Amino acid sequence: MYNDPTANSTQLVRYHLHLSPALEEAQLIAARTLLTEQGFVVDQLTSDEAVVASAQGADPDWGPVREGFRQFGGTIAHISTAE
Repeated sequence: MYNDPTANSTQLVRYHLHLSPALEEAQLIAARTLLTEQGFVVDQLTSDEAVVASAQGADPDWGPVREGFRQFGGTIAHISTAE
C-alpha cells in the first residue's frame, strides 16, 4: 500500500468534557452554541458532561472554549479523549 505524505492527515477525534458545576438548561443551550461555533460536532450534552468530536490534525485550542464556559457560569473540570 502506498502512503502519500502529502495526503490530509486529519482524523476525527472524540473528546469527553467533564463539566462542573452541573449546567442548567439555558447554560446547556449556550454550551452547545459555543462548542459548534468553535468547530466541534456535539455528540452528547448533559448537565455534567459533553462528548464532542473534532476533525483536526492537531489538538484543539481549549482556551476559548474554557473562557466561553466561564462567561456563562460553567467550568470544564477535565478533558480527555473519548473511546
